[in-house]
Amino acid sequence: MLKNQQVPSPARLWALLAVIGAASLALDLWTKQWVWDTLRPTGDAWVVWSPWLELDFAYNRGSAFGLVRRLDYPLLLALVTAGLIAWIVATARSPGAGRLRFAAAGLVIGGALGNLHDRFFRDDGLGNAGVVDFIRVNFPWGGSWPSFNVADAALVVGVVLLAWTLRGRPDAAA
Repeated sequence: MLKNQQVPSPARLWALLAVIGAASLALDLWTKQWVWDTLRPTGDAWVVWSPWLELDFAYNRGSAFGLVRRLDYPLLLALVTAGLIAWIVATARSPGAGRLRFAAAGLVIGGALGNLHDRFFRDDGLGNAGVVDFIRVNFPWGGSWPSFNVADAALVVGVVLLAWTLRGRPDAAA
């Protein structure tokens, strides 16, 4: 921490977590709805940065970037998500936690809730629950990374930042 920098109050840290969590959740839900309404009906991909980045509708009934092909136990997933959120909150409350850890926790919570929302409230019309994925990063040698969404990106960034803050370094100044 810098000499002139104040330690943030617990209320401000929790507000930071809530704002980042709510913002990542809102952005995720809004972008998924936009993709559902705009890209799904046409089947057209939007090229954002040729040939590297495209927006293209994909409906993922599995999890973990499509590595698990089908997820038939949404209630179990909800319980695991609740446990994860409880652990994240407990981790954020631990000594030495600062802005970066609370921001990371907000990203993880917002991302987890965004994908959980899809599992419970989105249906492909055939009774299959799933998650809307739409961001596709293409490799220069061909092929692409599995499609993902804003919630997935928030989860990955949040987990990386959270792991960084848990390496034994206080992040009060971050």
